Amino acid sequence: MVDRPILEFTPRDIALLRPANETERLAALRDLNILDTAPETQFDAICRTAQVLFDTPIALVSLLDEDRQWFKARCGLNDDGTSRDVAFCNHTILADEVLVVEDAGEDARFGMNPLVTGEPRIRFYAGAPLILRSGIRVGSLCIIDTKPRRFSTEQANQLRDLAEVVTANLRVYQDRSEHRRVAATLEDTDDALRDANTRYASLADALPQMVWTVSPEKRVTAYRNASFRTYYGETERSGGRTHSRNHPGDVERMSSAWEAAVSSKQAFELEGRLRRHDGDYRWHRIVMIPLQRSGEVIEWLGTALDIDHIIAAQNALKATGDLLRLAQEAAEAGIWEWDMRDDVVRLSPMSARMHNLPLPVGRDAMEIPLADWKAQVHPDDLPGVWDEVKRAIADRSTYSCEFRIANPAVPAEPRWMQSFGRMLDDETGEPARCVGLQIDITDRKVSEARIAHVASHDNLTDLPNRAVFHATLEKCLADIGNAPAALLCLDLDRFKTVNDTLGHHAGDGLLRVVADRLRESIGNDGVIARLGGDEFAIILPGTRLEDAQAFARTVIDAIGQPIHLGSQVVTIGASVGIAHAPEHGLEVDLLHRHADLALYRAKAAGRNSFQVYTKGMDEALEDRNKLEFDMHLAHRKGEFRLNYQPIVGLADGQIRGFEALMRWPHPTRGMVSPAEFIPIAEETGLVVPLGAWALEEACRFAASWPIQARIAVNVSAVQFQRPGLEAAVANALAVSGLAADRLELEITESLMIQDGDAVIACLHRLRSIGVRIALDDFGTGYSSLSYLRRFPFDKIKIDRSFVREIDDLDAQAIVRAVVSIGERLGTAITAEGVETEDQLALVTQTGCTEVQGFLFGKPMTPEQALAFMREQSPRKAA
Repeated sequence: MVDRPILEFTPRDIALLRPANETERLAALRDLNILDTAPETQFDAICRTAQVLFDTPIALVSLLDEDRQWFKARCGLNDDGTSRDVAFCNHTILADEVLVVEDAGEDARFGMNPLVTGEPRIRFYAGAPLILRSGIRVGSLCIIDTKPRRFSTEQANQLRDLAEVVTANLRVYQDRSEHRRVAATLEDTDDALRDANTRYASLADALPQMVWTVSPEKRVTAYRNASFRTYYGETERSGGRTHSRNHPGDVERMSSAWEAAVSSKQAFELEGRLRRHDGDYRWHRIVMIPLQRSGEVIEWLGTALDIDHIIAAQNALKATGDLLRLAQEAAEAGIWEWDMRDDVVRLSPMSARMHNLPLPVGRDAMEIPLADWKAQVHPDDLPGVWDEVKRAIADRSTYSCEFRIANPAVPAEPRWMQSFGRMLDDETGEPARCVGLQIDITDRKVSEARIAHVASHDNLTDLPNRAVFHATLEKCLADIGNAPAALLCLDLDRFKTVNDTLGHHAGDGLLRVVADRLRESIGNDGVIARLGGDEFAIILPGTRLEDAQAFARTVIDAIGQPIHLGSQVVTIGASVGIAHAPEHGLEVDLLHRHADLALYRAKAAGRNSFQVYTKGMDEALEDRNKLEFDMHLAHRKGEFRLNYQPIVGLADGQIRGFEALMRWPHPTRGMVSPAEFIPIAEETGLVVPLGAWALEEACRFAASWPIQARIAVNVSAVQFQRPGLEAAVANALAVSGLAADRLELEITESLMIQDGDAVIACLHRLRSIGVRIALDDFGTGYSSLSYLRRFPFDKIKIDRSFVREIDDLDAQAIVRAVVSIGERLGTAITAEGVETEDQLALVTQTGCTEVQGFLFGKPMTPEQALAFMREQSPRKAA
């Protein structure tokens, strides 16, 4: 399988992920009135349940607002939300199904997500959407782990069931909102009817203030307008004493004012907090006016205007002022003033410390000449600073600039300052002073440099990345003039084997060793970049072609040295393609393409070598692309055919089955070898539909045989990597009516190392329905007896290379060992490629149970195979 670089999704890419009904979805979310509400036991309990049920460190109830992700409930995470552009749940709400990311580090959507590369270092994620109604997904119930992990369909269903419980609780909020709206509508209708009773009531109900009347003796409320009833609630009875509605902190003050007003029969006005029907207190401006008749107060008319927002604004303004002062202190900002008339700079204590100047004892500021201030600015920065100052003086405006000053603690690393200033004129309109603020931005500058480095370098090898490679090569070609340049594209041989057998950690270590060896080999003569996976590129400015070839040999020799990875020692190789400018192109993409073509040719030539681009390589690539096109066309037209080669039992010479072999009779090329078209089919994925067709065709043909023999079908590793293999097998059996135990699937050893656990699990499922499993070409790949122990194969097929050398004692010993293992495990042993009587005799002596090869029959058309079966006279062992 060919490694492919992971695509990088930017925050902008992810920010564009929005459901088509986003406006409706947000409206539904906000109608719930749940955002930023306090924790609730039912949501917290669901989170804890999910955390325990799935054994994950983190479980969240996440709601997706327009620009943020807010957690209504969370376990294992301190933050109450994130920005929406990094939220995994932003993907979850795009569909009704559970979203499962088994390894975020290897997922194109999330590999560069800051929640993956940084805290909390998400590697596994599963999220079930919270579906308020059809198409309206307001958030998700999700679980998170810091390690990659598998997630079964059953687990996904369990997570979806828990999400339904969350949704049910959300619908309670939905019902509450609807009830409030209905209640408000009914209340407005009732108020409108009552307002029609009298002109006075209509006027009073239209006022924003609460209006009521109070009897002077009993001090109970009589009339209450709509605002009053709304604030205190319709259910409150008349007769409540006025001070019972006051804030406990205001009761004494308001009671005193009321008693004084009653005694003096004078109106009064004050500010106080009144308790609303829901228990909340809000500030009001309260006015009480006595209504008199014949000099006696018969009633008190009260009004209360809600001024809570005004009080809140005043408090906020005060808090903002305090915050600004504290922020200035926390940011360690220094204040300075430059008197232009005498060129003296006055520094606050913080500014003095920034400039490494000791503040005199007892002084709250210090003065230094402008020349001394300039002397502390880095000489490379001073011209830019002074140009900005002169511009601000001319424009009578503000300025901002950044500059470096000396750092006595680390002289080689000066500190960075950012200075803001404003010019002030004197009474004549001439510039006289400049006042400003200065802050230390050294940490920010260091972070910016680090970010710039990360953005331009591969985080594993610290080599320049693809973007830097492209820009460097573009500049090199633009400046080429009369000096040549070379581009080397390099790909590691056998890297995938190390990565698959020893793990990704070992693969990462190997890539770091390769990067170091490339640096040592190239030195300062060129630029090395990692383009992705195990692909590297080297730009060699001013290098002749013969020198580039010498560099390639050096690189191949360096990489070919043994590499120690912990307790393991591995040896890999390198294939190198060389393109030379100007003769091979002066455009980045063209030169890179030519170097890639040369690399492709080097790998095809046996690897661990280099090739220089030639024009014929374009033609070879075009021929390969034409063959790929013809393959897709042949698949649509049904031009592929199956031939069948018999498999014979050594004990009785009877036919045990046939192996289905794919053939392609090309209309112009003639018969195309499987060795030529199968690799292209696997690379393009066409092997999946071709494989499904082969399964169905072979099973249909086998169902028509006059004998109860088995049909063997080869299955590619690509078919295991893509979904649908098990469904294809089941469909082929169902359509043909063939018994499952007559179908035999042949797999190769190389498949087992790619994802052994997943492959073995799939094989067990296929075995459970009766299908037989054979291990093909045993001994040619990455043979491991552990595979035979972990999965009981029905058959082991010994590769034809052993049969061809069967007269060699070592080859015989190996075959006998495999036969012995097969006998112990109850596994049939088939010898492939038997072509001579001598080979037949020897494989018989070693104990093989079945044979296959030209001696017994070449691959046959379906008609020939049927005739062969009817004859039932295969060649028997001597």
